[in-house]
Amino acid sequence: MADDDLDDFSDDDFDDLPANALDDLEASAIRATQQPQQQQLLFDPEADSDDYGLEDGDEVVNLDDASGPPRASQDYDYAYDYDHNQNGDGQTYNGQMEVEEQPRPSQADPNALLQRIKKLEQDKARERREADELKGKLQTKSGEADTLRRRYDAESRRHERQLADQQQAHGTELAKLRAEMERLRQEKESVQTDNMFNQHDARETSIARRPGRTMPSRPKSGPPVVSPAGTPKKGQKTRGPLGDGFADDDVIMASPSRHGERQKTATPKQAGKRKRQTIDQSPIPLPALSLSQPRSQPKEEEPAPVAAPTLDVGLLEHFRRDDQRFTLLHRLLSHTSSNGTDRILEALTLHAFPSDVSKKLSSIVYDALANIATADVHELALQICHIFLDLWKRCQTEKYYAPISLILDALHFVLACEPTETAVGIADRVVPLIIASVDLVADPISKAAKGGEKAIADLYSPKQREIASRIDVEDCLELLYLVASSCLSSVDSEAIIRLWQAIPSTFAIMLLVKEQPQSQIMLMLRILDTSALPTSVGPITTTDSPQDNQANNEDALINRLTNLFTEIPKLIPDPAASPSALPALSEADLWDLRFLVISVLTQFSVSEYGSSRLAQNRLCIGRLIKYLDHCVTSLYRHPISPTQDRKVDSINATMKLIYHVATTNANFDVKSKLVNTLGGQHAYLVALTRLAFSEGLVLEAGIEDEVVNMAHDILDEGLSMEEGDAFGKVFSSGSTV
Repeated sequence: MADDDLDDFSDDDFDDLPANALDDLEASAIRATQQPQQQQLLFDPEADSDDYGLEDGDEVVNLDDASGPPRASQDYDYAYDYDHNQNGDGQTYNGQMEVEEQPRPSQADPNALLQRIKKLEQDKARERREADELKGKLQTKSGEADTLRRRYDAESRRHERQLADQQQAHGTELAKLRAEMERLRQEKESVQTDNMFNQHDARETSIARRPGRTMPSRPKSGPPVVSPAGTPKKGQKTRGPLGDGFADDDVIMASPSRHGERQKTATPKQAGKRKRQTIDQSPIPLPALSLSQPRSQPKEEEPAPVAAPTLDVGLLEHFRRDDQRFTLLHRLLSHTSSNGTDRILEALTLHAFPSDVSKKLSSIVYDALANIATADVHELALQICHIFLDLWKRCQTEKYYAPISLILDALHFVLACEPTETAVGIADRVVPLIIASVDLVADPISKAAKGGEKAIADLYSPKQREIASRIDVEDCLELLYLVASSCLSSVDSEAIIRLWQAIPSTFAIMLLVKEQPQSQIMLMLRILDTSALPTSVGPITTTDSPQDNQANNEDALINRLTNLFTEIPKLIPDPAASPSALPALSEADLWDLRFLVISVLTQFSVSEYGSSRLAQNRLCIGRLIKYLDHCVTSLYRHPISPTQDRKVDSINATMKLIYHVATTNANFDVKSKLVNTLGGQHAYLVALTRLAFSEGLVLEAGIEDEVVNMAHDILDEGLSMEEGDAFGKVFSSGSTV
């Protein structure tokens, strides 16, 4: 069939077509096939959605789906058209006109599509606005919720603060009331005690003022006396001016001076009274009337006056006032604690051990004081110290450090009122307690100084902060210095030895590191000043360990001391605080600290043993030379500074120490000790030459002539004549300021 159709066409048929018919048909076919593709590209669903303002997730409308207008067929049977467009005459219509008149395939309406796109965009914009409104409402509700939550949190914190403040105020008020009750109780006891004393005084006064020879008055009526001439009984005896046992009102005196006034004899008022008869009226008394014997006899029977002082209230009051035991107790009870508000024993009422919270520390002290029975005030003071040492020991055992400051206040007060022997008496007990308390604060600082974030974190942990706030290291070291000074001046020469045997070498070195507070370093230096003994310096080692022996510990201590010539004390900063919060060490304080180091080393060098230890140390002399050079240089680097006097004093003291060590040790070579000190040789030449050629002018004023001569002597030992002349030209008077 296909072959037959093909045979129906012949070349002759094509010859009848116009010349451009085929070209027109091809052009029309091309236009018909290309126009739908161009329209399809305008609405390609795979095109970039941004061209229409669409975003991710927006609906893409496929304009070529079945619901739209049908696409025109791209196949057009031009042969059929040509075949059926011939008229009956066999004429053929113009091909180009026939093709152009044919209706093109129907396409989608662009206006409808644009309207649909516009509607979709409007719907999208509306939904976006609604979403934005919902988002805004959500944010508003979230903000309101956050505001309510913050208000609730703020109110909760305010309530908690108010509750804590109320609890604190209640606790403070309760403590005040308890203190007031305790004060009233003590006042009541004091008043009762005073009343007892007053009653006793009144009783003693009445006894002392009672007449020793007072007789009871004569009874107005009594039983008849058997014999009027009998001797009166002792109970009926009345003593008058004559003192002879007779009634004086019935006596007619025969006296030359009263001769004209003689009275008549009167009748006795009582039948029991015997009247004496006047035998002679002469002016000379009769022997029978001699009253010497009757007067002496009653005096011998009565108590002697020597017994009166035991009942004299004034003398008793004198003893009570002058008894130093009462004075010490009264002062201790009245002494104010270091907080400046409460007395020591009143402040102790606020504390109780965790193991027995029902009994206050003040009650423990009162009970212990009540059990003391001694007549010696110094023994009483010693017993009081032991009472507070017992409290201190128990505080360490139970790790309850709050009352330690009050205990130290009491010990300082008692020892200040007592001679040195009282401090010596408690040295064996108090030194371990001091060391244990100081270690709680100073040892974490020493560990943090060696580095390590954990050690620094432990140093500033809440627990360590609490311990450091409860224990005053300076107060402990001041007590140790008081005890050490007392042992040094004690008549017991072994007391100071026992004290330094109880102090570990590590304890002294730990308190000399530059990270410790400067005040504590200076206190430890003063304590070390008491350790210069004839056979040791510093703590005394009692072990036989090769590493921990006396010589090694002394060398370590000397190295630590001389390190302070170049180190500047600086506290370890708190990671949570700003660096500016650390207090800066002033220049004057630094000069004072280093001058105190020179004083300690000078005290060490007084004994032959100490001088040899300084000379044998491999670093001591070199560091002293470098420090001397630093002192001399500072005179010219900062002329006429406020610390000028301190600089000159340090130069004099350092040069004297070097000279003393150099001259008291045989075959001692200063230059040989400089090899282990960086820059030691240079410092040796410059410092000693400047001193040797010093003329004591403005900047060098105050340098002693003795010091200049010492520098000359040491230079003479270490320099040749040529070197001396060369240095003399450098430091001549023309070049010296």
